Amino acid sequence: MLKVKTTEILKRGARGVRAASAASAARWGERRARTMLASIKGFWKVCRYGDLYMVLAALAAQSINISVGFCQGFSAVLLPQYTHEHPNITYEQSSWIASLGVISNPVGALLGGMMVDAVGRRLLLQSIVLPNLIGWLVIAFSETYVFLCVGRFITGFTIGMSTVSYIYVAEITTPEKRGVLSALGPGLVSTGIFVVYSLGAFVHWRKVAAICAGVSLLTPFLMYFVPESPLWLASKGHMKEAYNSMFWLRQNNSAAQQELMEFTKDRKSGETMSFKDKLCLFKRRSVLKPFILLIVFFIFQEMSGIYVILYYAVDFFKSVGTSVNEFTASIIVGGVRVFMGAVGACLINSFRRKTLAATSGLLLGMAMLGAAVCDTLNGPPLVKLACVLLHVSFSMVGFLQLPWIMSGELYPQDIRGVMSGATSCCAYVLIFFNIKTYPQLENLLTSNGTLYIFGICALMGAAYCLWFLPETKGKSLTEIMKQFDEERTDVDPEACFSKEKQYSIEERQVQRRHSAGAAVSLEKNKDIFTPYWIQETDEKIKHKQ
Repeated sequence: MLKVKTTEILKRGARGVRAASAASAARWGERRARTMLASIKGFWKVCRYGDLYMVLAALAAQSINISVGFCQGFSAVLLPQYTHEHPNITYEQSSWIASLGVISNPVGALLGGMMVDAVGRRLLLQSIVLPNLIGWLVIAFSETYVFLCVGRFITGFTIGMSTVSYIYVAEITTPEKRGVLSALGPGLVSTGIFVVYSLGAFVHWRKVAAICAGVSLLTPFLMYFVPESPLWLASKGHMKEAYNSMFWLRQNNSAAQQELMEFTKDRKSGETMSFKDKLCLFKRRSVLKPFILLIVFFIFQEMSGIYVILYYAVDFFKSVGTSVNEFTASIIVGGVRVFMGAVGACLINSFRRKTLAATSGLLLGMAMLGAAVCDTLNGPPLVKLACVLLHVSFSMVGFLQLPWIMSGELYPQDIRGVMSGATSCCAYVLIFFNIKTYPQLENLLTSNGTLYIFGICALMGAAYCLWFLPETKGKSLTEIMKQFDEERTDVDPEACFSKEKQYSIEERQVQRRHSAGAAVSLEKNKDIFTPYWIQETDEKIKHKQ
């Protein structure tokens, strides 16, 4: 009898334990479900009210840089295969195949700079598909050396015109996200280079060109789903379309109205300037000095061998002599560029521009000199390969991206587009000269001598950045301009004429910042917080009354 009762008690206890366990599991599942639901709601809030729309629009615009990477890396896989098929091709002809993809870059940059304000950022990004697609198709179906060169020349326009993507991203993003989203451009260029290197190791160059032609359709397809730059629309007087575009990006009514209101006030101030006043803007110290600083920076960048390794990757590793297959080595370089491009994007937002540029130049110069010394002493080939990979890695954390990024930071807002295009044009000319003369330089000095030159120029560039490069991180346009302006008391930094001539004492201006990170001028009056398009509606109602 006692055993029966004991058994019943144990069974009841076991059922109680199971019930408690089931209840505990149910409560845990309920808490888990609540957590998942909260996560889903949080993600939806980010999608609906956060920055997701802005990020997607920036990614759509920056996707053009994948095609830029294709154009820059294609010669590295084309030349080895083409010279194998045509053994009689000379060094001069090989250099033209590589450099013709660069010589049209300045023309594309100037053409894009003139068109971007006329047709808009979105339409120009979609229009780039025309030279890109035509050029790749000409290369894929070329039967002679001349047609191959023509195709390379046409695709070069894509690189020059693609700089409009940085303008679009700058105008649609908030100041907090602008640095990272702008740095996506070089990262996607490296991705395109890595892809074309990988394809060239296993696929014939004609098929690679056909694949590049198909990928060129990606950007116009993605740009179809995103709006035009709201600041460009507002500058053209299309305020309703500008508001719709800004609201799509911000998903916030007050933020959209405030940003457009600030830009509209700036546009009104700029419209009072005559053509002579605008022409006088180009003579300012705040324009000429940063232009010279950036051009010298670009000279050291080209002479450090960054673009030589990019355009002649396979032939470069063959001439240097490594134990790894040259195609495999070029793929490794492409992968390193992709990874270090992501690292560089993070570092640009974390460190001062001057420090990052000087450190990057110092390290990549030491790496290239290490490869030169190893080659002189007939050291292990793997050591030379490691030094070259370190050179590529260190270049991606400052020395490669910074002059391109700073070309959009150092110039005043009123002529930033024109001067950025002019700077890019000069930089592409330097790249062309560097790519065109590299085979002759290698024949004259041997590959070992070129390694020494690259390393020494990189070290000189590091010293230049440390001593002369201006700091722009965390500074507004007005603060940057104060570093270059000689006259600050009676001359407005945003204009070429005196404040007394343009504005009365009652209409003194204050400085604010809109989403493109530039200083805009707002008059101190009671209508400052009323959007421009709402003011027009109120005036019409008062007139009827």
